[in-house]
Amino acid sequence: MPSSLMSTQGLRKTCVFLIVFGLLAAGVMLLLRIRVEASSRQVEVVVDYNEVVALAGERGEPVNSTLMALRQSGATAVALQEETLTNMVMQGEITITPHPEATRGHYPPTWMADDQVFVIETSGMTANQTLYANLQRVYPTTNLVDEAPFRILVRGSRDIVSNIGLGLSRTKVDRIKQAGLRVVPRLRGGYWANSKTIKDSLITVQNMVAQGGAYPYGGTVIFDGETVLGYRDLIHDLAGDFKELGITYGSIEFGKQKGDEEMGAALDGHLLRVHSVSQEDLATLKLKQVVQRFALAVKDRNIRVLYVHLPQFASEDALQGSQTYVKAITSELTREGFSVNPQKPAHPFTPFATTRAMRLSQHALLALLFAGAGAALIYWILSVLPQELPQAYVRAGMGIVAVGALAALGAAFARQSEGRAIFGLLAAISFPLLSLTWGYHAVDRFTAERPARPLWPAMRALLIATAITVAGALVVAAIMSDSRYLVKVGQFAGVKFALGVPLVLFALLIVTDGVARREENFTSYLARCRERMQQFMSQPIYVWSIVLAVVGIVAIGLLMARSGNDSGVGVSNLELQLRSMLEQWMIARPRTKEFAFGHPLFLFAMVAAARGYRTIALLLLLGAAIGQTDVLNTYCHAHTPVYLSLMRTVNGLWMGAAIGAVVLLLFTGRALQSQRKLPVKG
Repeated sequence: MPSSLMSTQGLRKTCVFLIVFGLLAAGVMLLLRIRVEASSRQVEVVVDYNEVVALAGERGEPVNSTLMALRQSGATAVALQEETLTNMVMQGEITITPHPEATRGHYPPTWMADDQVFVIETSGMTANQTLYANLQRVYPTTNLVDEAPFRILVRGSRDIVSNIGLGLSRTKVDRIKQAGLRVVPRLRGGYWANSKTIKDSLITVQNMVAQGGAYPYGGTVIFDGETVLGYRDLIHDLAGDFKELGITYGSIEFGKQKGDEEMGAALDGHLLRVHSVSQEDLATLKLKQVVQRFALAVKDRNIRVLYVHLPQFASEDALQGSQTYVKAITSELTREGFSVNPQKPAHPFTPFATTRAMRLSQHALLALLFAGAGAALIYWILSVLPQELPQAYVRAGMGIVAVGALAALGAAFARQSEGRAIFGLLAAISFPLLSLTWGYHAVDRFTAERPARPLWPAMRALLIATAITVAGALVVAAIMSDSRYLVKVGQFAGVKFALGVPLVLFALLIVTDGVARREENFTSYLARCRERMQQFMSQPIYVWSIVLAVVGIVAIGLLMARSGNDSGVGVSNLELQLRSMLEQWMIARPRTKEFAFGHPLFLFAMVAAARGYRTIALLLLLGAAIGQTDVLNTYCHAHTPVYLSLMRTVNGLWMGAAIGAVVLLLFTGRALQSQRKLPVKG
């Protein structure tokens, strides 16, 4: 070995050592995560009080009996909006009029003659006292005059004051509780909120809806309207009140409420996620589709509160239709192993670490995970380079590994959020590249050996490549094993980046033929890569190459755009039907990009290599990269239970292998038949 070169064997072994320990730490962390995920299996099925009243009125039935009918069908709670002056006027409880001249003599000294003032007329002493107390709690007392027993003077804009939340109706709360259902308050935000009014409102609501031992939590509160109460300066005060009073925050999925993200962060993920299907969607979807959508939200995205809007049935039997609808939802949830019980409310996930010793252990596991993720990137770089490199490069690599290990240790104990983001992204990029580079070597091996029956060796190669990707996926899943990630308060940083970077880097490897060959020295390796790049850049541009490039860019763009649960890119009706069918047949539906494209293309690449078409094989392997990056992408969605992601991967693997095998067998069979029909030259 020349004195200027040095073996990378020691550096490779160090990286493998760190990766193995990272995988062991991932196993421990994932066992803990599975336990936490299993700790919350109760689901709330919440109906809207106003919709229940409308349903009862349509049938001419008492609200109480309608509530009890829905409870028997599986509903566990009722969402109840705060009262407002506007609602009370509509319900005939009060009347509001501009102030008459006669009331000017009742103005306090601080009120001016030209102030905006209106008069609230109530039905009696009790109603007057209750309303005045509620107004005092949320509106400046200096702007109120109690003229018992029937009248209250209010200074201010009627339009603004009429929409301030005034707490829950005692009558409605009692009606819901008598039906055996829990109350889910829907509180309103507004300019009027301050730290005192917020806490007073929460205490009042908590005392009203509490149900003793059957209500171990302070209850779930879902905010009404576009803003969270206290947005924007009082979110931390609100979160502190929730913690102190034991109230659970209901975060509306896809709701886009202002203050929701800040509230989730302030509560450190101690919340429940809420999913709903709007009335507009109910009008266009079939019952089976809606039920499946709710079930998927619970099973796939850790939703634990279902806000079930009642469909508008155009029939005389609307109540029976609503009962059938609610029953179908609860039956599907029960079939999936979840509990729907009015006596057992849903509750947030338990914390991963509850003691100091557990927290220290979690820090140590994270340090190993971070170090393993960083080592994977170094190992991939080494895997494409020759076995011997200049001494300066090898020593620099050792220094990078040492600094990376120290950074991993520091991040695990001092900067966990940043560490999870950075090292999680490194793992998401590195392991698919390791998998694809292994596939690159497999193409060369198949080209050299030319197996006569390449299908089974190709399947074995696909299995090994996917196993490498899944190893990285488990590291990513373990890095994001925290209650905040399970409820999507914390999210994987760079999902689209992790999808695109491995594809770009692997394409660069193919263009330069940049994977070192056996016994190749560093100088010849650099010269060969440089020559291949020059040849590629010197190629004339043809129309077909432009078309192919555009198609590739569009395909990658669609891949990026369609990633995520709320991607904004529509799905065709045919694909929706296919997804629905697969969901019914399997516990976890495999992802289309894996079983329909990525995995079959991997098999095609190996078979093409066995037939001597190395260039075509590498291009097919680049297409197969979509499948491997998508496998890892599945685990980047930390709000999906890890066991479900594993089942999704397994289903995608066997289906993709089956589809690829069938296509290859059909193709090779036809090829043989064509050869037999050729005339024999003699």
